[in-house]
Amino acid sequence: MTTKTIASLMVITAISAAIPGASQLAHIGRKRQESQFDRLLQRHDRKGELRAEVLGIAPLEFKHMQKRMTFRQITNKCGFSSQRAFRLALLGRLRTELRQRGWTTKEMDEHVHIRLCRMA
Repeated sequence: MTTKTIASLMVITAISAAIPGASQLAHIGRKRQESQFDRLLQRHDRKGELRAEVLGIAPLEFKHMQKRMTFRQITNKCGFSSQRAFRLALLGRLRTELRQRGWTTKEMDEHVHIRLCRMA
């Protein structure tokens, strides 16, 4: 994943973890409901590697589980008590990845703040 994508995911994750109800369900088709956050995460993490790493399972196993269960069921099975807990763990993983790529904590906080100001 590119650094820009990781930074964007970090902003979205920070928003969805901090503000309850920020990722409301959107109706897609007749039967399927997903939040905008979940759709963004699926788009940028197509192979499921990032989500699988946070959940502590192999990407292939995550892909098979996704066919049989909802994402909420998968997170519960992997030990996360709520979606918010998963999002906080994902936020930590994204911040760690950006640190490895040379970003400082100050740069990450400024990036999130600037993006939040644009969204408001």
